[in-house]
Amino acid sequence: MKQLSGSIFILFAGYLGIVLASAESFDKQIKIFDNPELERLVLIGFEDSSINRFARATAIDPYRRRGEYKGSTWSKRVISQISQDYSLEMLSEWPMTEIGIHCVVFKIPASGSVEQVLNALHKDKRIRVAQKMHAFKVQASHYKDPYFSWQTNLRDMRIAEVHARTTGRNIFIALIDTGVDTAHPDLQGQVVSTENFAEAVSDSFSTDAHGTAVAGVISARPNNTGIVGIAPGARLVALKACWPVRVGEMEAVCNSFTLALAVNAAIRAKVDILNMSLTGPIDPILTMLLDKAAENGIIIIAADAGSNSDKISFPASLDSVIAVRNTDAKNAIQATRLRSIAAPGSDILTTLPHGKYDYVSGSSLAAAQVSGIVALMLQLDPEISKQNILANLQANPSLDLCKMLLCGKQTAIAETETLPL
Repeated sequence: MKQLSGSIFILFAGYLGIVLASAESFDKQIKIFDNPELERLVLIGFEDSSINRFARATAIDPYRRRGEYKGSTWSKRVISQISQDYSLEMLSEWPMTEIGIHCVVFKIPASGSVEQVLNALHKDKRIRVAQKMHAFKVQASHYKDPYFSWQTNLRDMRIAEVHARTTGRNIFIALIDTGVDTAHPDLQGQVVSTENFAEAVSDSFSTDAHGTAVAGVISARPNNTGIVGIAPGARLVALKACWPVRVGEMEAVCNSFTLALAVNAAIRAKVDILNMSLTGPIDPILTMLLDKAAENGIIIIAADAGSNSDKISFPASLDSVIAVRNTDAKNAIQATRLRSIAAPGSDILTTLPHGKYDYVSGSSLAAAQVSGIVALMLQLDPEISKQNILANLQANPSLDLCKMLLCGKQTAIAETETLPL
C-alpha cells in the first residue's frame, strides 16, 4: 500500500510538471501575439533534413496537426546553441515542411539591440534566414447598411449564366484569414477542414467576421434564402492566421509566424488556390513559402492595398501572386500595377457570423471574388496556367464572366445547377 501511494505521488508530480510546463509554453506563445513585444521578436530558419521524413497530406485528408512534431534532437540542440550564443528567449518553433526549414521565434532581451542581433544572425552560417516579426492587416471594413436580397456585383458579372456551365466544383481554396462561421446557413458543408494557428491569443473561430465575409463571397451555397458565392461548388480549407482586434469586429491582424504556418499547411493540403485578403511589409520567410506554393502549381490571390510601395503591399507585390485591388468596373483599367486585377470591392453583400448578412467593403472582398473566378476557370480547364489566368482577367477588365468563360458554349458538366438570383 505504501508503494502504491508512492507511485500515485510520482504520477501526480509528473502530471503537475506537465501542467506547469504547458502553462509556461502558453505564456511564451502569448508573447508572439502581444503588439508591444512585436518589435523585439525575430524569426530564424535553419535547414533540418529530418523534416522531410514526415508524411504529407492532401486537401481532403487532414494534415498533421501542429502539436505532434516536437523537433529532432539535432534541431533542439541548434535552437539551444543559438539561444545561448545571442542571449535570446525561445518562444515557439515549428518545421516549415514544404521548404525544409525549421522555424523558431526568439525574443531579444530589452538590453539587446534588435538591429545588432539581426546583423549577427544574418552572418551565422547555421542560419538560412533571419528576419523581424512583421504585422499584417486584413483589407475590409464593415458597413451598417440595411439588408437587401440582391448582389449587384454578381449581377454585373452575369453569374447565373456562368453557373450553368461551371461552379468551381472540386476546386479547393485555402482561406488564410480569421476564422469562419462554418455553421452559417450559406456556408454549411463548404469548409472541408479548419485549423487555428492563433489559438493562443484568439480561440474563437465561428464568431470571426472577416474570414466569414470572405468565405461567403467565394463559396456561399446556392438555392437557399441567403446569397450565392462566385464559386459555390468550390470547397474551403479555412486556416486561421489572423485574429480580430476586437471581438465581433471586421478589423483583424496577423503576423509572420502565424501566416507562415498557414501557408505551409496550405501547401501540404495540396489546394488549388490560396486566398490572402491581407497586406503587410515584405517578408522573407513568407516569400520562400509562397514561391514554393507557386512552384507547386497553387494559384495565389492577394489583396492589393492600392499603394505603389511594396513595403505595405506584400504579398500582392510578389511576381508569383495575382494582385487584386478594389475599384469600380469602369475604372478597372487604372489598376495600381500593370499586372494588378481590379474587381468590385465596395458594398459587397456577404455572410457574417451568427447567420447574418451585411455589406462589407475593401480589397479583401475584391480578392475573394477573383479567387472565386479562378475556381470557375480551373473547373473548366484544370491545366490552365497562372499566366493564362492573369491574361484572361486583364483582357476583361469589366469582369463580364460570360464573355470570359463563353457561357453559350455546350459543356459536359452535368452536375452544375442553374442559380436564380
